[in-house]
Amino acid sequence: MPGVCRRAGTGSMITGFNTDVEYEGRVFHVQTEDKGRANPVVESLVYSGGEIVDSLKTPYDELARSAEYSEDEVLRRMETQHQSVIRDITSGKYDPEGPKPFGYNIITNRSLDAVVLEFLSQQAGVGQIRLEMERHQVLVAGQRPSIAFRVLDAANENPVPGAHVVVKLISTQQRPRELFAGETDAEGRVTAEFEIPVTENAEAAIVCQAEASGTNSEIKQLIRKAAPDIEAAG
Repeated sequence: MPGVCRRAGTGSMITGFNTDVEYEGRVFHVQTEDKGRANPVVESLVYSGGEIVDSLKTPYDELARSAEYSEDEVLRRMETQHQSVIRDITSGKYDPEGPKPFGYNIITNRSLDAVVLEFLSQQAGVGQIRLEMERHQVLVAGQRPSIAFRVLDAANENPVPGAHVVVKLISTQQRPRELFAGETDAEGRVTAEFEIPVTENAEAAIVCQAEASGTNSEIKQLIRKAAPDIEAAG
């Protein structure tokens, strides 16, 4: 993971993903930084020979205005953008002759399928991930479940630590609402505890999403309405 410097405090900035990338004997330096909540932009600069050869700016105004703003989410967006720029370099984006066709410099006795799979795995950092509920649960409005999740690399079943897991409520009457956010531990596990709101006269569902190194997976499950109270006739 590239080096990162973090500053704390009100209106703080998370600054400093810095990576040197070599391509065909040419060294590129990629610098990604956060401009701060007052100027909500994630900016990546690509240097070569001391000159800026490209820049990418991605605003996050909607997050900066949201009550769900967090430095961890900004950091996640920074790293995703930083890795994307690195992939562009290694794919030949700045090659004077243009991107090379895949496999042009590969000498191997492996099958093409094996080479392609390795290439895709390297580009993604983590293979396609899979989000699992360790135990299926019936979700009922008004209840407070505790759901154990696990995130695995779909290619080899290895746990994925540090995956960002979010649980959201979606309904036919309200905008999506985040109920839980957390990170997986060394075994790829995280437990989400949250209250399921009661949505009157609306259908609702829980969407559970996991993201790691630019890949993602999700689970959707409908919410059952709570059974009405039955009062004895007086």
